[in-house]
Amino acid sequence: MSKVKWMAGSCFAMALALLAWGCAGKAGPAPAFSTVTGQHPADWIQVHYAGYVQNPDQCRSCHGSTTDPAQAGGIAKVSCFSCHAKGVDHPAGWADHMQHGRNGAQLAPVATNDTTVPVMAGMSHCQKCHGSSYNNGLAVSCKSCHTTAPHPPKPWDDPTWVNSSHSATDQANAPACAQCHTGGANSDIQPVIPAPAGTPPGCFNGTLCHTNAFPPSTTAPAATKALAH
Repeated sequence: MSKVKWMAGSCFAMALALLAWGCAGKAGPAPAFSTVTGQHPADWIQVHYAGYVQNPDQCRSCHGSTTDPAQAGGIAKVSCFSCHAKGVDHPAGWADHMQHGRNGAQLAPVATNDTTVPVMAGMSHCQKCHGSSYNNGLAVSCKSCHTTAPHPPKPWDDPTWVNSSHSATDQANAPACAQCHTGGANSDIQPVIPAPAGTPPGCFNGTLCHTNAFPPSTTAPAATKALAH
């Protein structure tokens, strides 16, 4: 190898090392990043939310703003908004239980970057950052507000629809309900005919609390009914 090529290769390696160091900043170790390829690991897209929750500044140092699309991209020239069209963090007003409850429980879980899909849809999205038990994740414990997380205290079956009602929960979230209610556990209602072992969790198949579906509520607001189906 010629001296010129050796020097060029050394300079390139040093530049990548400085880039990684610059992304690390002074707050802690940089996110998983190869100084050889200049890329994150192959599975980074699936797990990068964990790195963001631990230290959002590590992402901003390379990718720019996570709140202002006009200032996103940074030195990496890759904007978080290219996938997160509605923003990386919870939207304004997220603390309102009627907002994050509807997006968590009343929408089906999704695994897509489609910008038309509401952000944080489904209980599985809550679990990514708040943990499988909603109090054992990287983000704040849901039980700091919800003592019976992931849902509010009783009555969570309010027939007047004035309070939150689990009748509006999207049935695709049944696996999250099964963590506590399999076979009717922790519930005043038991399935009339228990489901055979190995039956996937469902709202009305005897795996949780109910064996048969109830007729649609006639008092539910139209928009809420639509979310329930």
